[in-house]
Amino acid sequence: MNRGIPYPLFIFLALGFLTAGSARPEGACTAFVMRGGGAVFLAKNLDWPVGEGVVFVNKRDVAKEAFGGGGSAPLRWTSKYGSVTFNQFGREFPLGGINERGLAIEELSTQWDYPPPHGQPCLNEFQWIQYHLDTCRSVKEVLKSAAGLKVSRLLLGLHYLIADRKGNAAVVEFNDGRMTAYSGDSLPVAVLSNNRYAESLRYLGLHQGFGGERRVSGGAESSERFVRAATALREYRFLGQRPLLDHAFVVLKSVSQEDTQWSIAYNLPRRVLFFKTREHRRYKIIPLEGLDFSCRSPAMMLPVSTESAGNLIRDLIPYNPQENRRLLDAVFRALRDLGELDEDFPQAVVEGMAAYPELCRCRR
Repeated sequence: MNRGIPYPLFIFLALGFLTAGSARPEGACTAFVMRGGGAVFLAKNLDWPVGEGVVFVNKRDVAKEAFGGGGSAPLRWTSKYGSVTFNQFGREFPLGGINERGLAIEELSTQWDYPPPHGQPCLNEFQWIQYHLDTCRSVKEVLKSAAGLKVSRLLLGLHYLIADRKGNAAVVEFNDGRMTAYSGDSLPVAVLSNNRYAESLRYLGLHQGFGGERRVSGGAESSERFVRAATALREYRFLGQRPLLDHAFVVLKSVSQEDTQWSIAYNLPRRVLFFKTREHRRYKIIPLEGLDFSCRSPAMMLPVSTESAGNLIRDLIPYNPQENRRLLDAVFRALRDLGELDEDFPQAVVEGMAAYPELCRCRR
């Protein structure tokens, strides 16, 4: 690390390099929200060439500052709620998760169009998820909070599917230099793939059951997966012959790809998450009510690739900074080997992400 520049500033300058336009990895995923019989599920496939990942238990009452700094008044907050997240880029930088109030957020890659923060306090696309899991208990609170935030791109252009335990759902995107949110009447279908939501909705309208004549196809393209998931949700609403959890995984299988690494379904009212991996197809279960979210107890973690099935609470182990660093090194090495990331991606950023959890402090 450059000893002539203070740590946060050096990371901020490296992040500026990324904004200038190094190559970014892209992926293809599908997510949706299902409702029925008093249950609400947010479900998602991670379709992506890298399978490394860790489940983290994140604590409440932890003071944090946005990674990389920037601006004279960096964004600071203290987590109100504990959460469980799926991470590939280290602790505090999740791809998605659920908090103890039954709020779940998942990201999917898409076109990115957001203006540079110009030195204003901001969050990167992964911390955007953790920040809202830390501080919000409903979709309404997320939308209110997100409207006042600046977002910077660290690696991926993302949009987000959000749902809460009452069955509310929303999509958040960044279009034409501003945040766009869909909820209520503007979100007639709670499905998200990799096209922008309005574009997917227009394509859906060409198909049977949604105003058009086209039949559903088995294509792997983002638009075809969107239609397939939307159709499956519509059929469940009319038929509803199998348990909602089982049907969620049937839909996930129908939109899976060759590189689907894991499939998740969050039961939001019950605050239980279920997931499967490509190697292990039995349900892995983490009930949040069985977790200790006090920041005085050790943070916990578990490799996504664990061979265990059923309730995983006893399989969780205390957080290990070395394992967090190994995760980051493995993921970034895999992305470089696959040609998904520029060779000159700043190593200082990787080091900063690995060290970042040590800067987050329990306030109790």
